[in-house]
Order: sequence, then C-alpha cells, then structure tokens
Amino acid sequence: MSFLEFRGLTKRFPGVLALDGVSFTVERGTCHALIGENGAGKSTLGKILAGVYTADSGQLLLSGQPIAPASPLAARELGIAMVHQELAFCPNLSVAENLCLGDLPRRAGFVDRPALRERARAMLATVGADIDPDTIIGTLSTGREQLVQIAAAVGTGAQIIVMDEPT
Repeated sequence: MSFLEFRGLTKRFPGVLALDGVSFTVERGTCHALIGENGAGKSTLGKILAGVYTADSGQLLLSGQPIAPASPLAARELGIAMVHQELAFCPNLSVAENLCLGDLPRRAGFVDRPALRERARAMLATVGADIDPDTIIGTLSTGREQLVQIAAAVGTGAQIIVMDEPT
C-alpha cells in the first residue's frame, strides 16, 4: 500500500483545466519533485493536498484511507503542511508570533512570551536556523523567511511537506 496516492485528480478554474486526471503514488520516506512549465498544475496539486483548493473529481488516499482536506487546518491535522511560493506571514509580527499564530501559548489569559520564544526556538532548531525569535519577520530576507516557513512545517510534526517553488 502506498503512503500517499493521487487518483484521477481533476481541477478546473474558469476557462482553465488545471489538472486532468492526475494519478501517482508516493512511498513513505521518499522525496519527489514535480517539474513542468508555468501553468502545468504543480502548485494546484500541492494546494489540493494542503487543503487550499478542493479537487473537482478524483481521490486522495493517505495510508490507504480517503482524505479530502477542506482547509489548511484540516490538512495540518492530517499531518500535511505546505511551504507556499508566496510567503504567508504577518510582516509586522515577530518570527515567534508567526510560527505559533493560531496556537499561541497562554498563561492567565495572556500570551506566555517565554513559552512562545522557547517553542519558536525549538521549531527553528529543527532546521538549523539561527534566527532570533523576537525578530520582526518583515525585516528578514525572502530566503530566511522561507526558512522560517520550513521550520513551521517541520515543527508541527508534519509527515508530508509540500514545498511550492522553494528557493
């Protein structure tokens, strides 16, 4: 049984057939690259897996079980994370705040800043990133911002990480 299977995925946008019956399998512990021209559907396929888009037809299977992540949160709960081509951070927040957005550690009803920094440091350490968690993310280079996004994906314990045009 394959770890991840795409069966006949189709996705249409107004006037565009982005995916036309895409099928392939991925084995656990392997790394794959999708290569193709602009508009070939690579990003669309990743976004379906990551819950950004839904397929018009076809099926996704994870460890033999059908899945249909209806949102990025649903995908994350399945152990799927995506590093997007267009970075999706809040530029005026710190690295730590961006890494833990939606799951900020709290104490007595307030954000627990020491716990926030420690959680962010641990996530950054998983990818060997020497970035101060208190740095405002908008001041980082695009490459370092993408490294933070990779740390976020790895730090959540994702078993599948989709990287859309990593630099």
